[in-house]
Amino acid sequence: MRTNALRPDGRRPIDIAITGANGAVGKALIERLGSNASISPSRLRALVRDLGRSANLRGLPAELIQVDYDDAESLARAVEGADCVAHLAGSLVPRAGDSLLGANLLTTKNVAEASRAQGVKSFVYLSFPGADASSENEYLRTKGRAEDVIAENFDSGAIFRVPMILGADTPAMNQIKRLLASSVVPLVAGGSVRIQPIFLGDVINAIEWVILHPEAPLARMNLVGPETLLYRDLLMRAGRRLGKQPRILTIPRGLGRAASSIIGRLSPSSPMSRTVFDIIFYEHLCSDEDARSAMSIPATGIDETLDLSLPHQE
Repeated sequence: MRTNALRPDGRRPIDIAITGANGAVGKALIERLGSNASISPSRLRALVRDLGRSANLRGLPAELIQVDYDDAESLARAVEGADCVAHLAGSLVPRAGDSLLGANLLTTKNVAEASRAQGVKSFVYLSFPGADASSENEYLRTKGRAEDVIAENFDSGAIFRVPMILGADTPAMNQIKRLLASSVVPLVAGGSVRIQPIFLGDVINAIEWVILHPEAPLARMNLVGPETLLYRDLLMRAGRRLGKQPRILTIPRGLGRAASSIIGRLSPSSPMSRTVFDIIFYEHLCSDEDARSAMSIPATGIDETLDLSLPHQE
């Protein structure tokens, strides 16, 4: 039987299941929940596709569970008894043999329906700014349709539309470090696209808030960083902390877009497809004033984010 009564030490026991747990956000969430003073998980489950690829979770305070996101019984067993599910599985560039439809919509549908059937009350999902079920961009379309599926199944929780996430081991930060390993960095339009990157810790704070407020009505909220800057400026700021001063090689936007269209037709799951190009090299700016106000969580600036995410070199 579930109980959310406070323990004598004032901590609230909550049964939590996390999908896509071996990603950067999932790992950081597990680390937070394992040391948080307000939440004391009665059970903390890390749901992954492959235990063999989850070495980064070994030693953390979570029960590793291998699941098949296409199998209803597997999912039902994995979330049975949970109070909250944080659904972090999904991808802009699906793994080999998968698709955006499968990674973002079908997986979400299966997890949401299994969670509802098992009595889960609160559901948290990470979407993307501009997600829309009618979008021409397949990534935004599958994310938008996934949002609708969640809204059909849950009354409590949150759908956070988050852009580039920066943290010590996030994909975006790892990409920045790879680019800075070269003295010349080719960037579409010279890196002139405006972005609103958010610190990983701010995303974790938002998810934590939802877990602590299971009565909060389900809401779709933008959650972005407090600063808007050019991608090349972000790259240069990161470079200074790593002792790097790369030269930017400008790739015309039209040329890059044409190349991505050709690559996408030849290999739809390529990281250089037209769908990926339009997500990375076009602006998806928004305001998150409503979310910040509702949750009263701090907003970490770019310089502090980089200081927390990169080794500083003099």
